Amino acid sequence: MDLTLDYNIELFPLANGDSFAMALASSLSRDGGAPTADGEDGEDKDRDVWRPDGKGRRGLEEDYDYVMYGKVYKFDTGSSDVVTAYASFGGLLLSITGSYRHLTNVVLGDPVYVLLRK
Repeated sequence: MDLTLDYNIELFPLANGDSFAMALASSLSRDGGAPTADGEDGEDKDRDVWRPDGKGRRGLEEDYDYVMYGKVYKFDTGSSDVVTAYASFGGLLLSITGSYRHLTNVVLGDPVYVLLRK
């Protein structure tokens, strides 16, 4: 897979050769927004997982140094097996190209979080 990510280098500086971990997620909820035992839809229950005032439930953001929230806005089909998904994070952009089998959970219009840590 090929990934191109535009992010704020002042908030999360990286130099050539630095190692980092990156995750793509559709929710910050640690359970992935799955339905709960009482039948509630996890997505509605965890809509406010993160709050800037430190209140609310803790999610995946606790394990990372830099988090961006955006939307998947476009898909391009290349050769028979290769697709490219594009996401926007308020002006910062991401493109990821690879086999359609690896990108089946990336859906046009869905929210996406990029999480980075050193």
